[in-house]
Amino acid sequence: MRDARVGSAQRDGNRRRVVNALRVAGPSTRADLLKAGLSRSTVANVVDDLISAGLVVRVQAALEPRVNGRPPEYVGLDGGAATAAGVEIANGCVRLALCNVAQELIAFDAADVPEDSDPENTLRVVRDLIKSLSDRTGVPLERLIGVGVAVPGPVQRRTGIIGRACTLAPWIGVRSCELAEEVLGSPALVANDANLAALAETTWGAGRGYDDVAYVYTAYGIGVGLVLGGQLYSGAAGTAGEIGHTTVDEHGEICACGGRGCLNTVADPNAVTRQLQQVLSPGITIREVIELTREGDPRCRRVMADAGRQIGAALASLYNLLDPEVIIIGGYLKEAGPALLDPLRESMARCAIHAGEAISPVITGRLDDEVVAMGAAAGVLRDPLRFPLPMGDGA
Repeated sequence: MRDARVGSAQRDGNRRRVVNALRVAGPSTRADLLKAGLSRSTVANVVDDLISAGLVVRVQAALEPRVNGRPPEYVGLDGGAATAAGVEIANGCVRLALCNVAQELIAFDAADVPEDSDPENTLRVVRDLIKSLSDRTGVPLERLIGVGVAVPGPVQRRTGIIGRACTLAPWIGVRSCELAEEVLGSPALVANDANLAALAETTWGAGRGYDDVAYVYTAYGIGVGLVLGGQLYSGAAGTAGEIGHTTVDEHGEICACGGRGCLNTVADPNAVTRQLQQVLSPGITIREVIELTREGDPRCRRVMADAGRQIGAALASLYNLLDPEVIIIGGYLKEAGPALLDPLRESMARCAIHAGEAISPVITGRLDDEVVAMGAAAGVLRDPLRFPLPMGDGA
């Protein structure tokens, strides 16, 4: 009897290891699943078992064929098994993505919310948006395993308290995870927006296939999401990657964080538009600045180049410390293209420790407005302990 119980527990554990590997990696070959630490025969048996149980399905993948001309067989989780919601609490709006466990985006939507909105009221808007998307897509709320919530500021790992560098003042000091779970009525995680955007780009975008990624999110503030050794790294107090609060001019403007001359004061989208309001229009937006930059406006191109040089110098320090495989530029400023990226790369190459040698490539992200919300959903999909899947009979 004891041997039977041990065998059953081992079988269940193997099933969960394969399922969890597919949650993180998405559709994979059986050879890929060997990374879960199981033997080839065990992987084969577990995959066949999960296919029979309906939790895993065979997936068509447009990939290069092998030498014998036959493409490898991919397997992935059945998307109908469960759903994750990802939410971005942004300045002036909330964005919501519904993704299934097959790593497919089901729906994306957004709603305007005043920046001074109370966090509880903002989360009520999120709750209504989740219900609306559920009704529109026909995905039952009962399949929702959890909600990821991204906020524009650091989140303390142990307490869930949002730090003072948050760009939304009403959220500072809030015990975010407790509040989110209370209002949303679902298990939740809360994390920094740049961190979760990094998960999105490594799951679906330009960072896929890399283990060490620095994702630069240029929104209302500049933050860096760090994926190191394939794992998200946020630091003990959640402030890892807060590059926007790196001092670049000790005699510069006072930053919202209380510091002086932070990178945000000279190079984030707000700083870029503020410098151009005097010569263009008092109400000009960053999207309009980007468009003018792409059209060749010399004033916009000058300010964008200056921002690129400042960001590049800050990224050189990050490169010297962490040596990521790739640096990905996302958010509003990525749309400026070479006007931002060329000065950024030149500045980074000049200031980095290996100036003149091969350093990490700097590329633009593939995801757009949905990047943070999808990353918040990815955070749920990657956390099997907090957000377990229904494993079916015998699991």
